[in-house]
Amino acid sequence: MSNKKSQNELVKIFWVSLGIIFSGAVFILIFILFLSRDLPSLEQLENYDPDLVTRIYSADGVVLSELFVQKRVFVELNNIPKHMQDAVIASEDRRFYDHWGLSLRSVARAIGINILSLSYRQGFSTLTQQLARNLYKTIGFEDSILRKIKEVITAVQIERTYTKDEILEMYLNTVHFGHGTYGVEAATKRFYGKESKELSVDESALLVGLLPSPASYSPIRHPDRARKRRNTVLRLMKDQGYISHNEHAQYRATTLEAVNELPIRGKAPYFTEYVRRLLEKEDEALDINIYRDGLKIYTTLDSRLQTLAEEVVLDAIKKSQSKLNNRIMNNQ
Repeated sequence: MSNKKSQNELVKIFWVSLGIIFSGAVFILIFILFLSRDLPSLEQLENYDPDLVTRIYSADGVVLSELFVQKRVFVELNNIPKHMQDAVIASEDRRFYDHWGLSLRSVARAIGINILSLSYRQGFSTLTQQLARNLYKTIGFEDSILRKIKEVITAVQIERTYTKDEILEMYLNTVHFGHGTYGVEAATKRFYGKESKELSVDESALLVGLLPSPASYSPIRHPDRARKRRNTVLRLMKDQGYISHNEHAQYRATTLEAVNELPIRGKAPYFTEYVRRLLEKEDEALDINIYRDGLKIYTTLDSRLQTLAEEVVLDAIKKSQSKLNNRIMNNQ
């Protein structure tokens, strides 16, 4: 009799447990559907259109000036060095090519570290989740469980919509590197005065090192921190087999002398300012936004003749100033 009673109790416990699990699953599903209402649709994902830099070109194809709200220059993935891609994956998401938007192993590790430290010390955002946060402000930036859930939902949508290479391309073109630059091309121009395809391994590592906190690791304001952070990225690349031990030692020893402290000044500033004002008068009629649409404006100015003209004028000014100085000295 007692055996039958205990069997009934076990059956009862089983059904109660099953009911709780089912109710919990239904609640989680409803909660996720509720959160999904404010998130971008697949159509919005497929029609992502960021603000881009408008460039003013000379007749011989030289960039004279750039117009932008947030400096962002789009570049295709095949024009970004492989070592830049490797540095991002090594530092930000080593299992990028294996997960579907959420890395369960990273989640488990982060939970363990946070529980042991009794604080929020370890995050678990994948590269796709970071992209979701960068693309869609509706997700928010506050550190909370709700934000993480929204990131995961959107990340899964992104993974379903795009290939891994397309996701990496979007990430490298949207992520913030500090000093008003968004995307690897704009950051390379700001810090090194060249195109991203010309980056060296140590330069790529330095840029990737900025990503966790561009203000804290700025090579202009905090060069020592930036160098240490760059070396951390290089170590991660070595540990994951992207560079050899000798390459790691070589790049780790490089200095930050190549970093430009001031933005590169454009050519023919008075001329380009005239062009900018002219465009501002015509932008509504042409249905364009010169600061957001990534336009290419070609002008009649020849940069080679402009350089010669500036040299001639500067030389004439120096000679005139020298004559004036001699007259002043002789009249004393």
